[in-house]
Amino acid sequence: MNLASLKQALLILAVFGFSLSSCKKDDNSYDVPETYSFENVSYSGQTDRLDMLGELAAYAKSASAVSATALDASSMKDMFSNANEPFSLAELNASTKQLKSKTVASEQTVLENLMDALALASLYTDSTASSGQAGIMQTNDGASSYLLNANGLELAQVIEKGIMGACFYYQATAVYMGSGKMDVDNETVVEGEGTEMEHHWDEAFGYFGVPTDYPSNINGIRFWGKYADGSRETYLSTGTNLMNALIEGRAAISAQDLDERDAQIAIAREQWELVLAGASVHYLNKAIANFSEDAAVLHHALSEAYAFVYGLQFGGQQSLNTTEIDAILVQIGNNADPLQANLYNSSSANLQAAKTALVNAFPALASVQDQL
Repeated sequence: MNLASLKQALLILAVFGFSLSSCKKDDNSYDVPETYSFENVSYSGQTDRLDMLGELAAYAKSASAVSATALDASSMKDMFSNANEPFSLAELNASTKQLKSKTVASEQTVLENLMDALALASLYTDSTASSGQAGIMQTNDGASSYLLNANGLELAQVIEKGIMGACFYYQATAVYMGSGKMDVDNETVVEGEGTEMEHHWDEAFGYFGVPTDYPSNINGIRFWGKYADGSRETYLSTGTNLMNALIEGRAAISAQDLDERDAQIAIAREQWELVLAGASVHYLNKAIANFSEDAAVLHHALSEAYAFVYGLQFGGQQSLNTTEIDAILVQIGNNADPLQANLYNSSSANLQAAKTALVNAFPALASVQDQL
């Protein structure tokens, strides 16, 4: 072999080697990429909805400062239903997508009532929050402040996490991974969208809120991507496990391996639910640690914990039934109705009981429950 032929042979080997390193071989003899890199992927509607919640949540939190401008409930409801051009981004106003129509029907009015309550609380940003008085509560170091209703709940957090649970989590795990969206055509390829089944799976991925090369790239992670990461990724590997399930499930669909697809649906649902449970315990730990230390941190953490536990009822897999979820909500906020919950009546013992109930329901939390 002359020198030119040797160089050509080495180049071919290098390219072949790179191809092998960028994907892995599934046991069923098809390649599974390392990232969410497939042909004909489209989830622009999900990206629109994530952007919509981004603007809605930012507006809802804009009243979390002393003397902040009062909020308009109609503006929040317009963002929820994409009516009357409520967004700063023109492309969102022009979008045919909206959050409300994809939210669990029973929760649409609940969320709009929370928006009314938040707007009402925002009339009191000149007041200091206390039991029976809506207003602003600042952390001991003055670095953060939160708008609380008269019962000490940070409604902006409940609205944001409520939509994450009743819309994004519900749509991804209960709807798009459910039989209605998975028992469909997987033969006819539409340019830019793949088969109907592939497209539905991609739409579920779109609600995760991560780049296609997560977790090696965490730039831009948001909503569920953000909460699958952090301490949940460190101690439970939820971000990696959920991403792997979404990639392997998509590869299985493209290879017509529906048994493997179903196996990955089970993993994705389990891991996504664990994100909610892990985030709940994370904020309960924070609340317990600050119970007698920093009231603002306590109320912020309890509001987050309450909202994540509330979301557990909307998944495609439910390790806790509604009665059990309500019991934990009562332990955290004395009422399973967020508009009636009163965080001023919470006790450290009840918060510990709520944490124990979650750990008992999710055994994966047991060994790391105090580190989350």
